[in-house]
Amino acid sequence: MNIHNTILPRMRYLLILLCFSCFWAKAQKHAVADTYNLEQFQQRVLQDNDTLYVVNFWATWCGPCVKELPHFKALSQELNNKPIKFIMMSLDAQANLPLLNDFLQKKKVNIETHLFAAGDPNIWINQLEPSWQGSIPATFLYQKGRKLSFKESYFSTKKDLKSYIINHR
Repeated sequence: MNIHNTILPRMRYLLILLCFSCFWAKAQKHAVADTYNLEQFQQRVLQDNDTLYVVNFWATWCGPCVKELPHFKALSQELNNKPIKFIMMSLDAQANLPLLNDFLQKKKVNIETHLFAAGDPNIWINQLEPSWQGSIPATFLYQKGRKLSFKESYFSTKKDLKSYIINHR
């Protein structure tokens, strides 16, 4: 058996498959959500550094949340060279993680996203912000290991969101 007739065609096939996989991976520039509990969330945002963490609690079934999502997307791209990190915390049901990831892909969301699986909301909502009534969207700002601000309402424009961030730094 000749090496050119057996192994080389297979190697070409594998090389083409590898190139296609790399291209496909680069084309997939959307966030992929995983689940976070309260402890993971706090470890992520209560870091003692200069990064400002803009955290939005939202859900795919929440009309105002979906409506303001483009403002978060645009601002995260505009400020990507600043020490600001946008994090989307989805309150969708845990069983809907695949649907959340489909939503993120469809909407081309490239912001760090987690499905918040912290148990009883009556406990964790009060731990995050005692004045929070539990409605979404809700946005928090964290920096240097502490909460700077909390807003329990919808941002109607990118300008409003940017103003909120700048005025609370």
